[in-house]
Amino acid sequence: MATEASRRRLRALEVMERLKSLETERQAAETGALRARMDKLEGDKTALLDRLSGESRIDGLEGAPYLGRFIRSIRAEVDRITNDAAKLAPELARSEEKLRAALAEQKTYEILRLKRLAEEREARAKREAEAQDELSLVRWNR
Repeated sequence: MATEASRRRLRALEVMERLKSLETERQAAETGALRARMDKLEGDKTALLDRLSGESRIDGLEGAPYLGRFIRSIRAEVDRITNDAAKLAPELARSEEKLRAALAEQKTYEILRLKRLAEEREARAKREAEAQDELSLVRWNR
């Protein structure tokens, strides 16, 4: 039979594993939001560059005065997006590192809990084998 102390340790490990799981889920959501922002910036930048390459031709002289402003405007927006992405990249890297650390800690608690369960099962099996041996000896001596 498992001792009360070992049951309490097992419950504590289960609680710690669950808490780490919740923290990991929160960190994963935060990292996912940052990745989504980064992907949106990259998508916007690609769309602007595609627009620039597709719409930077003029057919007549009447569009010439507007073409320079259009190109400068698109370039300014691409530069702004590039700067925003550069500012976001370290934040994303930190968030991903926190997520890796949280996952590692959660896995540690899981491994400890599973190890304790295995030890408890082995101890129970050993006690049952000893009880069976004792019963066999009692029967043999009769």
